[in-house]
Amino acid sequence: MAGKRFRPARGHLPDTLQLNRRANLRLILHELEGDGIESALLIDQVLGLPAGTSASLRKGADVTDSMAREIEWAMNRPVGWLDRGARDDRL
Repeated sequence: MAGKRFRPARGHLPDTLQLNRRANLRLILHELEGDGIESALLIDQVLGLPAGTSASLRKGADVTDSMAREIEWAMNRPVGWLDRGARDDRL
């Protein structure tokens, strides 16, 4: 996963919500990578997503509300965690 970046699909300008979701998803993917989970198939399984979803997300597909909630649940994050920007994290 190292070096792979999320890029918006051509002609699609991501809004703040999608930018936040992608940034936070990168954190989760980094965490999974640290646990030795790197293949797209395993990532999809761990996150409770249909096969091929993480690959689509890496290519710029939007993180839908239902996907975000499933990822949060699978990673034991509070509802709405993926939607938060870095400045939304309070000590």
